[in-house]
Amino acid sequence: MRNATFAAASAVFFALPLHAARAADAVVPATNDAVVQAPKLSVVGTISPTWTDNVLFSRDNRLSDFYLEPDVSVRLDGRFSPDLAWRIYARTEVDRFARVRDGDEAFALVGARLTQSLSDWRLTLGVENRYVFAGIFHELAFTAEDTIASVSRNFELGRVTFSPTVAGVYRFADLPEARRFRLDFILGIEARLNERWSIVSTPFIEGYWFTDGANAGRQDWISSASLGLKYKISDSVSLTGNVAYEVRTSNMPLRNYHSLDIGPRLSFAF
Repeated sequence: MRNATFAAASAVFFALPLHAARAADAVVPATNDAVVQAPKLSVVGTISPTWTDNVLFSRDNRLSDFYLEPDVSVRLDGRFSPDLAWRIYARTEVDRFARVRDGDEAFALVGARLTQSLSDWRLTLGVENRYVFAGIFHELAFTAEDTIASVSRNFELGRVTFSPTVAGVYRFADLPEARRFRLDFILGIEARLNERWSIVSTPFIEGYWFTDGANAGRQDWISSASLGLKYKISDSVSLTGNVAYEVRTSNMPLRNYHSLDIGPRLSFAF
């Protein structure tokens, strides 16, 4: 949720994505199995103890703190045909701060998506029902339904994999200020040094166009650059040390901010 959400202390102006990141991985690569297999249940997620220099995503009230961010999804994957995959999933993510408790936040969601493979391209359509909380599941800030469409593929260049994604999202919400269009441009990069070590980066740009309430007419752009060193512990577990810098610009100048996050991330998939 960090690097993609606004502070829980400003709930009326929330523009929570994903992070897609973002949002259950905005795009889920489809496998290339030649035959249709039985549905598969899996648990995937990350645990990230991180330091940030801007807990509240604020222009003027910059507070630094450490936070713990567990992010866990349960997924059921299957196929209607070798090139048409489906997924049903539930996901929850928490940001728990050491000192600045106004930064604590959480969400829980359920979602479904279809991914059509066309040659090396993946076309995805999805829906998510999201519950956003101020505090750790303490106060329900709003509920939302996101409709998602994305296009992605992987490119291999020697020992480097490039994974570009373009995604569009519209959010319906019971809180008018949270309703908006979002457009994501994401580039995953992994340069393999050997069997265990990789250099990774996920630069992205997100555009937000708000449609209702006090946010009507508001336009935001969030850009982020990151650099990490990834160690593959096993086929199912990896550890990445990561540095990420993020900037938001808005036609509401008080919403501008920049932030720096530093910390390790343990990723798992079982």
